[in-house]
Amino acid sequence: MRIDKIMRVIDEHCQKDRLNDIRQNANGISVYEIAEALQLLRNNVNADVNKLFQEGKVIKICGDKIYRFYSQQHFSKITGKHLQPQTTCNYLQELLEDMQGSDDQDDPFTQLIGFDGSLRNAILSAKAGILYPGGALHTLLLGESGVGKSLFAEKIFMYGKKHGIFNKDGQFVVFNCADYANNAELLLSHLFGSIKGAYTGADSTREGLLKRSDGGMLFLDEVHRLPPEGQEMLFYFIDKKKYRMLGEANCEHSANVALVMATTENPDNHLLTTFLRRIPMVIKIPSLKEKSLQEREQMVLYLYALEAAVICSDIIIDKDTMTALILYHPKGNVGQLKNDIKLSIARSYLEMRNNKESELHIRKYTLSHQVSDGLIDQDIEQRKEIEKMLIRDTYTVTPFRAEPAVMPASMFEFPVFDTTQSDIQTSFEEYVDKIAASLEQDSPPSFIIDNEIREIMTFIHEWILQNMQILIERRQSTALAFYLKNIRDYQTNAYLHDEYTLECEIAYIEKARSLIRSIEQRFNLRITSEGVHTLACILKTFKSNSSEICSISMFVVAHGNSLATNIADVVNELLSIDYVIAQDMPLTKNVNQIIEELIEKICKEPLQNDIVLFVDMGSLMSLEETLLQRCNYNIVVIPTVHTLLVLDAARKAMFMQYPLSNILHDVMRMNQKVDQTLEHHIRSHIGQYNEKIIYTICYSGDGTAHYLEKYLKDMMEQAGIFNIEILALSNDSLIKIRSIIEETSKHKEVLCIIGNVDPGVHEYPFISIEDILLGDGVKRLFNSIGNIEFVNNQDVIKCFERNVFVDVAFESIDKYLMYLNSKKLSPLIMDFVKGLENELDCTLTNRTLTRLIVHTACMVERLLFHEYSFEQNAGTSEYLKTQKRLHTAVSKNLQGIASACSITINQEECYYIIQILMEDDTLAEHIVFS
Repeated sequence: MRIDKIMRVIDEHCQKDRLNDIRQNANGISVYEIAEALQLLRNNVNADVNKLFQEGKVIKICGDKIYRFYSQQHFSKITGKHLQPQTTCNYLQELLEDMQGSDDQDDPFTQLIGFDGSLRNAILSAKAGILYPGGALHTLLLGESGVGKSLFAEKIFMYGKKHGIFNKDGQFVVFNCADYANNAELLLSHLFGSIKGAYTGADSTREGLLKRSDGGMLFLDEVHRLPPEGQEMLFYFIDKKKYRMLGEANCEHSANVALVMATTENPDNHLLTTFLRRIPMVIKIPSLKEKSLQEREQMVLYLYALEAAVICSDIIIDKDTMTALILYHPKGNVGQLKNDIKLSIARSYLEMRNNKESELHIRKYTLSHQVSDGLIDQDIEQRKEIEKMLIRDTYTVTPFRAEPAVMPASMFEFPVFDTTQSDIQTSFEEYVDKIAASLEQDSPPSFIIDNEIREIMTFIHEWILQNMQILIERRQSTALAFYLKNIRDYQTNAYLHDEYTLECEIAYIEKARSLIRSIEQRFNLRITSEGVHTLACILKTFKSNSSEICSISMFVVAHGNSLATNIADVVNELLSIDYVIAQDMPLTKNVNQIIEELIEKICKEPLQNDIVLFVDMGSLMSLEETLLQRCNYNIVVIPTVHTLLVLDAARKAMFMQYPLSNILHDVMRMNQKVDQTLEHHIRSHIGQYNEKIIYTICYSGDGTAHYLEKYLKDMMEQAGIFNIEILALSNDSLIKIRSIIEETSKHKEVLCIIGNVDPGVHEYPFISIEDILLGDGVKRLFNSIGNIEFVNNQDVIKCFERNVFVDVAFESIDKYLMYLNSKKLSPLIMDFVKGLENELDCTLTNRTLTRLIVHTACMVERLLFHEYSFEQNAGTSEYLKTQKRLHTAVSKNLQGIASACSITINQEECYYIIQILMEDDTLAEHIVFS
């Protein structure tokens, strides 16, 4: 019935709102908006809505010039307040005024989709556990990857905080046990803390997460990765509320911490029975598949609304897309669903840019095939329920109305000075310390330092290294990033009076000017003249810090006559240092003799230094114990030798003064990355990646990616190749292009990337437009496809090159035309060109073709807008008589353009076109001898 569809639209409009939205600006939906959505007459909608109001199903909002309506059921559900039928108000906020202690009524769990459905039992258990009279019960959350266990744990903490269960300054501390699963000592050190000397690399006493979360909650994700000894230490803490730091024998510490743990595995198979017995509350978080279709619909709309906020635009989703996403059962649950939604937006955004559309429309073909398969798998009952739910052909999602998590701007605001350069240097150093103290993470959060600033900072790092031969410290880098962010967002610069501008040394001012010029050429960032002197002072602080003494000595020990020496030489030469020490181990030499030589070299290092040794195999793997017995140093042996790892570790130790623990963490992360790259490379060679993909990209959004995609698809379809996906990417941000490539290339073999700019994804071969037009780019492209017929077929190669030439020519036309659109002219001009070639029985060279296209397009615009035309010259007629065949062909084939554009093309115009053709020596020779 019509009235049911109207009620459904009102419910859909309201269902994304939470209590905070009603407090701020939620205002319902108007009759006009409902009529537009359902394509109904307004007077019919108005009658039905008033009937719903009489029945007590909607609230009437009268504060604006037009009445708006809000679902009474949804309002009651999120506020806990039951209203009388026929409730009216000026604004929804009025209905909250008599609610006592509104903050207390704001249940954090109501912010979860499914809080009154699939999550209802889980929430009741969580509330019971947190409000338990003897203190909050320790809890274990079970569920598949991506179901939202971390978010649920955070809501438990928020609920407990509102009810006074935790201290006022109690924290919600998160730790993922998988991060250090391969290093039990580091894992337990993070959890319980450690004293100096507790294990190799423990160069100072550090508090653990139990100490940090005292009076609050500690969330242990992937707890099944906790080693048995860690579980035993943890259940001792659960029993006694006491624990020992790693390395302590007698001293005990106490903490009041509520433990919430999560795992994707069967706890009976991965956790000790004695440990499980001490966790009284076990809660199962349902997967996406276990949620109702209505909840899945809410989830899809909510995730699109979040993305709409990111791109600051409404998003229109068609019914088939909604159906596929609702029926989609990804293994990664909500996390995977979010990624698939981002991918659909990325593809739709590119399509919108290429087609110059004004709206972002998500259609079924923008979904990955895994998602669209959901349409095939649906059963009859689901189809019926979906038809009842989705009553519209399209759904418009507006940006999500939520206050983003932000850090106080004042915390990171760079001070504005009216003083000398020495004060700026001092203040910047204080600013560095302030930043370092404020951020506990290895790098600043992405919502503070965004990708654009990160890209600028990467460039600045390389520039300073190349031009000043120093690497800036991480804390300095972070501080400079915030300074640049303030310039970009608020146009704030430290300011120097003119009398102080010469105080900073000229060399640093020149370097600052050079750096700023380079930044402004590459990025959308403008720095004032005052900023030049500020940056010069900052650069001087970097220089003054470059002389700090490194407290880590680094060795490479490897089998063979010169392997260790070669690696050390490469690293030292690349970094322009004499730092990494080599110890070769010829196979003919006695091992004990090698160890004695190594000990002699170690003992020459300062006693306070930590010693790091990269070793390759065999007896060297057990070298650490021997060296610790013989040498009075803190020694760490890393059982791998890889030039990239040694280079990265040396750079961070020598230039950035990283402590030993940070070096070890970064070596671990870098080694994982190297292993992943190796795995990807090998898999691609042994054929484990069944899906193949080619990316066509353009940086300026000018259509290069689109026409390359079209020609490749057409060509491969003709050759019967259907297992290669062609994806066109068009964006003005290389960061976004790289991000899309990273997201869409997972588990696929990337054959190559083609375009007018190199995106900097060095794992995959790049072929530029210039290579295609002027070099061997087409042959390299066909080689990557792996089709022998393509590689050896000169006709196919020339056809592809010609198509690219034509489109590049039409792109260049837009630079010359004032009024006309080259896309509208292209069919007319190409008909003219093909007619000429048929008439003359030849193929124009790419150079002549390009000149002819540009000239003809400009001619049409001149004549169409009566700007000017070439006047008849006395010698023109005589010349045209000598080129009768060319003149006849040109005049005949220009008639199509003249007729379509309603213009008159005189003989002088034909003369200039013939001149272009005759400058092609091959064509001129062909005409003479034919």
